[in-house]
Amino acid sequence: MNIVLLADLIVGSEVTKYLVKNYKSDIYTVCTTEKNEIYKFAKKSGLRCLVFKNENDLIQKIDFAKIDLGILAWWPKILSENLIKKTKYGFINAHNSLLPNARGKHPYFWTIVEEKKYGVTWHRVNNKVDKGDIIAQEEIFYNWEDTAETLYTKSIKQVIKLFKKEYPSLRKGNIKSRPQKGKGSFHYGKEMDVYGRIFLNKKYTGKDILNLIRGRTTSSKKIKSAFFEDNGELYRVKIFIKKEM
Repeated sequence: MNIVLLADLIVGSEVTKYLVKNYKSDIYTVCTTEKNEIYKFAKKSGLRCLVFKNENDLIQKIDFAKIDLGILAWWPKILSENLIKKTKYGFINAHNSLLPNARGKHPYFWTIVEEKKYGVTWHRVNNKVDKGDIIAQEEIFYNWEDTAETLYTKSIKQVIKLFKKEYPSLRKGNIKSRPQKGKGSFHYGKEMDVYGRIFLNKKYTGKDILNLIRGRTTSSKKIKSAFFEDNGELYRVKIFIKKEM
């Protein structure tokens, strides 16, 4: 099995380390978004490394006729159908939701707000965002004590664990998959901004307001917490819920 690994952030890092330790000979090329820690680790491990510029550059530098499988490990860029079809078995991708629920951006937020089941998915990549056939899924159970941050943290651990479980079979070309069932939901990144504001004079159910706040409760600087305005002043809101024993 020859693979091209497009890796980013912690999932990309852990998948790279796992493959180097156990199946180093499978890795044809590692591609990163910049000369980051993944790049340095792969380079130190004696692997061929590329920094992604654009698809045309990638196609020119990699002989895709030799590639059996492409792996997107937390890869932030969408691939064209032209590139997807260049490998023998296509590409697979990690997504932190129980597809088809919460396709697109910020699945932990939409899972809480829409009150859907949560989990992680490895799926085939096609020309539609997060709509490829499912290779493997695992549900992550959550309760009132969970927030966007706890769901995200749980999903990171689980998606890495699931890859390690599935890869020994995938590398043999045994890539079984099934179509996604149901309509599910899809959200763009900008949609979450609309749901960030709490209107003091709007009627909410207790459940809706709690879900809105905990769906945006995180220590990440990229995700701002829910807010409300009063007398021209803006206030941010986070929540801590603990089950009484």
